[in-house]
Amino acid sequence: MSTNPPGQQPDKNRFSQQIDDAFTQASKLAGSTLAPTDFYEKFLNVAITAIGAPAGAVWLRTPQGFLQVACQLNLDKVGLDAKRGGRQCHNEILRQVFQAQPPRSVMIEPQGQVSGLAEPGQVPARNLTDFFTLFAPIVQPDKSAMGLLEIFQDSTHDPRMYPTFLNYSVQMAGYASQYHTFSNTRQAAGLDKVYTQVEAFARLIHSTLNPTECAYHVANEGRRLIECDRLCVGIRHGKKSTVEAVSGADVVEKAATHVRRMRQLFDSVLTWGDKLVFKGEKDESLPPAVLHALDDYLAESQPKLLVIQPIRDEREKDDKKPARSVLLLESFNPPENIEPMIQKLDIVAKHAASALYNAAELKSIPLKTLWWPVKKVQDGLGGKARLITASIVAALIALTVAMVLVPYQLKMDAKGELQPTELHPLYPREAGKLRKLLFKPGDKINPDAIVAEMFSEEIGEKLFKVSSEIEVRRARVNKMKSEATTNFSASDLATHNQRLAEDEANIKSNELLRQQMIQDSNLDLARPGLMYVKAPRLDPSKVKADAKLTVLNSDNSNELMNRVLKQNEAIQKLGYTEGEWHIQVKVPQRNLGHILKAFADKGMHQVDDKGKKYLDVDLLVTSESDTKYYGRLYEDELARDVIPNRDDHNESEPISIGFVKIDVAQIPENRRVPRTLFASGQEVHIRIRCGEHALGYSLFHGVWEWFYEKVIFFF
Repeated sequence: MSTNPPGQQPDKNRFSQQIDDAFTQASKLAGSTLAPTDFYEKFLNVAITAIGAPAGAVWLRTPQGFLQVACQLNLDKVGLDAKRGGRQCHNEILRQVFQAQPPRSVMIEPQGQVSGLAEPGQVPARNLTDFFTLFAPIVQPDKSAMGLLEIFQDSTHDPRMYPTFLNYSVQMAGYASQYHTFSNTRQAAGLDKVYTQVEAFARLIHSTLNPTECAYHVANEGRRLIECDRLCVGIRHGKKSTVEAVSGADVVEKAATHVRRMRQLFDSVLTWGDKLVFKGEKDESLPPAVLHALDDYLAESQPKLLVIQPIRDEREKDDKKPARSVLLLESFNPPENIEPMIQKLDIVAKHAASALYNAAELKSIPLKTLWWPVKKVQDGLGGKARLITASIVAALIALTVAMVLVPYQLKMDAKGELQPTELHPLYPREAGKLRKLLFKPGDKINPDAIVAEMFSEEIGEKLFKVSSEIEVRRARVNKMKSEATTNFSASDLATHNQRLAEDEANIKSNELLRQQMIQDSNLDLARPGLMYVKAPRLDPSKVKADAKLTVLNSDNSNELMNRVLKQNEAIQKLGYTEGEWHIQVKVPQRNLGHILKAFADKGMHQVDDKGKKYLDVDLLVTSESDTKYYGRLYEDELARDVIPNRDDHNESEPISIGFVKIDVAQIPENRRVPRTLFASGQEVHIRIRCGEHALGYSLFHGVWEWFYEKVIFFF
């Protein structure tokens, strides 16, 4: 005899097999790879069919924390809106059940109320429908609620069956939880795979700095990562872009119509500066240049999805310039949801930006073909440090060999002044006071003309004394000659004649002395003490017949006038400027030895047509310091003695005086000092070529001489 209450056993037997089948189907669905929408649609249908429930729904939490229906079945037929406030009361039940801690299942009878789950709100949490409402939480692995499974059950069943229905709901919600766990695991595994692919992609595109190789890596590997039909890469060099790579193509034919129109599309989009997305319908709001280029390109290729993404590296500071690189994605049979594909394109673009920028920058480096072998050598040596070390060692060896074996002209420095060959400084023959200068600077003077007047009281007194002595003696002689000597004794006559002879001899010697004084000092006999300074006579064989001298010095009359000038103080400097010029060179004592050695050693000097030895000289005139001229220093034009350098107060070293010829026929016309630069006293920097020596000695002979003198000679 059965002890079961009437009606329970039949209901239990009827639902038992259906519930087991529902668990089996839910388990399969939980392990499937269905999308959430498809999963919940099938899952909810299985859940309510197994127990004959008239309606049900699955609620999931949104990222903002609110519940949103993910799937529902016949929810509009349970009467939530049949009574006033029924929908609001139902929402309050959902809120309290979802926020319950810890999450637990809840069953609410028809017209029943929820209590003790969460803080009550302004709206009561009541079930205003005529159905039992079963709530089971869908939880995450950390046991926090992520959603609810809600089932509406008829109230006609045996009341003792409803706990069974509630347990069934809890188990079904568990299968939903398993689906999310498995889905998250699969998604994590998929993301790991994507991350691995992206990491490998980034490592590959950064493995080369060749723009073409880098672009092909981006195109081919990026196409696999994005899963599109074709991916093209363009790089801007200067103002125009080039199509560097097309996925699946070994070579880009630059002259092909398809490539040319792609390049025009790249240029227009880069100038525009925004992403272009074509989904089969043209956007008439695009800029005219972009729209025209897109039309031309679509005439060659007919993709259903086309995306052009300009990519700008963060080092491109100038936003006004177009981006350095651009990607073109094409898909001829795109999926319904293209957002994942565009997101992957953004990832590829982000990693490709820096790689393509580095490659383009390297290509723009000048003389890259010279640096590329250096990189190969660096790789062969095993790193930058070894390359630097090897380069330094090689450079030192090469420098040492060059310093020893490479010949180089040894040049000695000196200073000089431009001067006419016929140069005559005027010195007074006797010390005296300057009273008058007859010519100004630049005046032309005839040879032997009076240039200045000087006065010397000492010379005047000497001349007056000599003249007085002559007059006294002459008067005595005249008197003695007029005397009668007939009455003189023999001795007196001898004495008279002796005195007469002495006076005549004295007169003659004094006259010679006076004539010599007048001639030597250009004295004026009528004005004792007045001296004339005359211009020198010129050698007729060296100058023209009507040659004149020129006053070369500056106006120094204020300094010299009424001043007593000694015999070594020049009054004026006269020169024959129409004739030849030369350079008076002052060779420092330390350089004289090299010059004399060059004259003595065969092969270190030159010989002209007359057999005279000379050294070539480089000249740099101060007034024209950007042009080098040539001259010659002959051996017989260089003094072998050294004298103190009294003219240059900044240079205390003794010097040797020489003269450099500059008007030589063998010197090219364009390398001769032009006559427009001829100015007496013009400073000239001189470098005398002393023959070829070792490069190291020619450049650092001064260092070696100092070392020898201070160190080696010391010991």
